[in-house]
Amino acid sequence: MLRQLNEWDRPVLFEYLLRNEEEAAFLIGNAEQFGILNRCNILRCGDYIGYFEGNILKGIIAFYNLGNCFLHFESMGAVPYFSQLMLMRRFNMLIGVDRLIRPIFEAIRHDRPIREFEECSYCVNNNFKPFKLEGVEFIDASDDADISIISFIRKAYLRGFGAERTIEGTKLILSQRNTEEEFIILSKDEQLLAQACIQAFTGSTNQIGAVYTLEEERGKGYGKAVVSELCERIINRGKLPTLIVNKQNLQALNAYKALGFEHRDDYIIIRL
Repeated sequence: MLRQLNEWDRPVLFEYLLRNEEEAAFLIGNAEQFGILNRCNILRCGDYIGYFEGNILKGIIAFYNLGNCFLHFESMGAVPYFSQLMLMRRFNMLIGVDRLIRPIFEAIRHDRPIREFEECSYCVNNNFKPFKLEGVEFIDASDDADISIISFIRKAYLRGFGAERTIEGTKLILSQRNTEEEFIILSKDEQLLAQACIQAFTGSTNQIGAVYTLEEERGKGYGKAVVSELCERIINRGKLPTLIVNKQNLQALNAYKALGFEHRDDYIIIRL
């Protein structure tokens, strides 16, 4: 059966999530930072719904105010319940492990129009190889950042990920971040050239995302350098750097491999 989870379910929820720590990184970070109850003014709050077999929690699906859906399950019995629920709910992005997302996708694909389907590689870095560039600096972005930084981030989300963000929406995203979730911009000669952030965290990992370099500046190592900077910060915290990259993006795959990243699992990102 399905049941909406609340703060009373916190021990059971986190016992489940920590049992599946890497695969449930997005769920862990959001639930730890913002709780289980939905607060509509918090983008990374949402509705957490549990799938139970008997009294045992065997799956979790979350619909966040930001528009994303994340899920994880330990029993295939969750598939018809989750897929039916997803046909009833509004969301614009689904992210997760291939073996979990694919059966859900097959169940909903004929009823929900798909804008983009990305087969991705989930990578971890146990053998970090730093990469430095001369003359660059890293700016930590925050909600009170200069308008030029806000504008750069808006451009990056639109050109890199097809996501439109208003100025206020961008500031809100930056303000609702954990202290571990750094958002950094690479600058050279007072020009903003690349960005990356930590988009999810667990007790042992930090997941890097939103990596973008200006189209006209690609091939110069700026994206590689900004990811290297975040890796160094993550490792200094005693945690493992991870990231998800499109398998067709050979330039990024090669850059990440050169930094020490290795494939761990297959992921899917579906944009509706």
